[in-house]
Amino acid sequence: MAVMGCIAMHASEADSLHIEQLSYTLNERLLTKVKAPFDTTRDEGYWLRALKHGKFDINDTTVIYPKFLDFCFDVYRWGDKVFNSYDSAYVKPTGKNWKVMFKTNMWFDSYYGNFHDKQMRFLLNSDMNSSLGLRLSFMAVGIEYMPDIDNLLSLDRQAHRNTRFSFTCSRIAADAYLISNEGTTHFRRFGNIGSELGVNKEFNGLKRRIMGVDVFYFFNHNKYAHAAAYCYSKYQVRSAGSFILGFQYSNQKVTADLNDLPDEYRGLVTDPTASHTLHYYDYAINIGYGYNWVFRPNWLFNIEFTPSIGIKHGAVDTIEGRHDMLSTNLRGRMALVYNHRSFFYGLQGSINGNWCRRSSYSLYTSISEFNLIAGYRF
Repeated sequence: MAVMGCIAMHASEADSLHIEQLSYTLNERLLTKVKAPFDTTRDEGYWLRALKHGKFDINDTTVIYPKFLDFCFDVYRWGDKVFNSYDSAYVKPTGKNWKVMFKTNMWFDSYYGNFHDKQMRFLLNSDMNSSLGLRLSFMAVGIEYMPDIDNLLSLDRQAHRNTRFSFTCSRIAADAYLISNEGTTHFRRFGNIGSELGVNKEFNGLKRRIMGVDVFYFFNHNKYAHAAAYCYSKYQVRSAGSFILGFQYSNQKVTADLNDLPDEYRGLVTDPTASHTLHYYDYAINIGYGYNWVFRPNWLFNIEFTPSIGIKHGAVDTIEGRHDMLSTNLRGRMALVYNHRSFFYGLQGSINGNWCRRSSYSLYTSISEFNLIAGYRF
């Protein structure tokens, strides 16, 4: 048996060595083919030969394309000039179209408010939700895989979701998101209980879902690069700021089932068996400011602050039925970026808060999010 074990071990090592040699040979052949000289005559077939040898340049206007491709590239160049041009004294391109990023994401919910004619204060925080993974991007298109760490490490699967889509050019940035959380929250204060530090009571009766779209326009788009701080597709080489105008739509639903209140809290509410729902649609205008501070070569610190004001419309299933009120929300971001040749490293933080205020209650909900990123451009 020992002899057979040795034979199996040596066979496995031989297979591994053979695979490594085959992989090395294939890489060498590919590099040789890419670096090999080719016909550079600017005829109708040049673009395809250049693509095969890794010399394709989308901004080369001397290349002859088929009619449809030529039309597509003309539209792209027009859009790139109108929506993605910068003052080169302040912002410079990276010179790379591809990016691969290792990303860690962490986020949690917070709830602060009062009820019983604003006499009963409360404060809750959800557990920290974490995920990590990889993102591969080509220009404005990317694919990302971010498995949930909590559900990988625990048999008790957590019911939360954080899905986002973003688009950025020099003039405009847009974010679409769907976030839900039915995991455990923790009371930090409930009435007079928790006015001292150290209170931590679990509450499993809270559910939240929010979906929305935010669109922002940067007035000083020639000098201020949002993409340098959050997409890593530009370099901000001189400090600059910009006023920001935006539009925000969101659909938020929060449900609290008081049946799950801790025993010592149940006597403090009028009806401890009730379930309360707040469901609002927000239509708001954001007015704010962003600043990119280049405090040392290759370093960038960004901050964006965009409060909003608009209309908050109560849905039919909210506790007071259909009604309208003033919408006052808040969105803030910060980012720290370090670039070293083709490598880049980033730390991002954001808070997205929504305030709901009526005569008998007040509720401020927020999502705090943090990202740690390391990547490579090629």
